[in-house]
Amino acid sequence: MTVEKKKSYVAKQPGVRTKLFIADETIGLGKIDLLERLGAVGSISAAARQMGMSYKRAWFLLNSMQSGFREPLFIAERGGSQRVGTTLTPLGEDLIRRYRSHSDLVDKQSTEILAWMRSVQIERQVS
Repeated sequence: MTVEKKKSYVAKQPGVRTKLFIADETIGLGKIDLLERLGAVGSISAAARQMGMSYKRAWFLLNSMQSGFREPLFIAERGGSQRVGTTLTPLGEDLIRRYRSHSDLVDKQSTEILAWMRSVQIERQVS
């Protein structure tokens, strides 16, 4: 008769994730990170590579986020044979700043409940 030893591991730590809704779209940390990287590097393809996603996926996420706003969050410019790049608009920059500020506030307000959740969280068993 063999006795199986079960290994325990600590599950992911409790957390809070901020997700905003505008029109029919959602905006969360991933889209904000992508938009912020886009502003930093000035290229959708470079921002996508930094995040380990395809250009097509990055464009889909940016376009879906954009569809919730009356004004553009970014402007992709092309100059004939020269590629000028992509820049954030003041609205795009403001969205990033406001999202980060709101997320920080939520994180600060959540410390007590997250500490409690860590204290009562189950340890999962794996074999």
